[in-house]
Amino acid sequence: MSGAEYTQFRWLFRWAGVTAAIFAVHILGLGSVFADTLITTNNERFVGKVIEENPNSIVFQSQLAGRLTVPRSAVKELQLTPSTVSSAQKPAPSVVTTNPPASGTNNLVFPFKPSDPFDWIQLKSGEWLKGKIKSLQDEKLEFDSEEMDLHTFTWKDVRILRTAGTKSVRFEHNEKEKEIIRGSLLITTNTVVVMGEGSTNSYRRSDLLAITQTGARELDKWSGDLSLGLSFRSGNTREVDFTGQASIARRTPTTRLGLNYLGNFGEVQGTQTENNHRISTSFDVFLSRRLFLRVPDIEYYKDPLQDIEHRLTLGGSVGYDIIHTARTEWDVTIGPAWQRNWFVSVDSGDRIVDGTAFVFSSRFDMELTKKIDLLLEYRGQVTGPDQGDNVHHAEARLEFEIHKRLNLDISFIWDRIASPQEESSGDKPQKDDLRLTLGLGVKF
Repeated sequence: MSGAEYTQFRWLFRWAGVTAAIFAVHILGLGSVFADTLITTNNERFVGKVIEENPNSIVFQSQLAGRLTVPRSAVKELQLTPSTVSSAQKPAPSVVTTNPPASGTNNLVFPFKPSDPFDWIQLKSGEWLKGKIKSLQDEKLEFDSEEMDLHTFTWKDVRILRTAGTKSVRFEHNEKEKEIIRGSLLITTNTVVVMGEGSTNSYRRSDLLAITQTGARELDKWSGDLSLGLSFRSGNTREVDFTGQASIARRTPTTRLGLNYLGNFGEVQGTQTENNHRISTSFDVFLSRRLFLRVPDIEYYKDPLQDIEHRLTLGGSVGYDIIHTARTEWDVTIGPAWQRNWFVSVDSGDRIVDGTAFVFSSRFDMELTKKIDLLLEYRGQVTGPDQGDNVHHAEARLEFEIHKRLNLDISFIWDRIASPQEESSGDKPQKDDLRLTLGLGVKF
């Protein structure tokens, strides 16, 4: 195996075992049984399992909220199933009752009063959370809970939602009829009730597209994902590998702005084996629930080892959400573009080449489990022979949630130039570039 081939595939051998181990841990963790109920003094209700009790606090594994450490002083009631209570557990009688798990939610009473100044949600597990609703976008609800801080829930996991203050709500009744109104909300499994000044209106929950804060801060519209992978080895062979990824998005009920970066750097014995950078930005305007217009669609790419000093692509496209559910999103775009290439060195012809391009892209995002996400992205460009003919970029990434905001990311990346330009030295770059990367990601 040559040094270049080793550089491309070494991550595959190094991390295959790690990937299998992580899958096993997550799969084995799916069998946990949740049956206990913890009610706090502010009437938040968590359904799950007691992990540990001590005189000062209770460690509780919530079914949807994760692990919580709740001070005894904040516990109003702790309901344990008979199987949970044992001679080893001696909970304080003042806050503990022993009941079988509830078979349904028909007998639940709302934990809030009409004058309560907080927002409330009830999850399908029966849990009640108190806090502040940040937004509902793309079937994801951001909720800042009193106990568990900022958390994102899949919209289908939310059974009831109640707001204390005024929100901006967007509905789409059909392809042509859209409506944005303001008011306080009470949302049940099928109905959205909007209570405005002097009027109350009811809508179907299936027509609800988005909820945003009225007068919300600009910062609340932004989200991001940063990932960094780095390895260093010295001795008989000195090797450095670096991979960086960044994605920043701004969302409103009718628009979506995306900024993305992907960079790779590799060096063996002082010789560069990788050095490429890709920056892209796009702005989407939704014409309907699924149809959107992407203008502009910009990509900048640099890879001197592929004889590309700079490559700039400017275009616009039409996009469509093929699948848009709580767990799965898949959209595609297609459209024309203009492209300019600056080559490092060429055997013949111009060093700067302009031309047209036809761009196609696809993005597939699926929540495999509560802790594992799958992301598949592809961008293809059909260009002229002087620009490399067909150019392809694809990425498959698994994101494993380690903590609320910390992920372990494993990515397989493929880049291909069908007709790379021959350098002035007579060397011709390889058509394909493959790499497997491992990094830690932070979401905000």
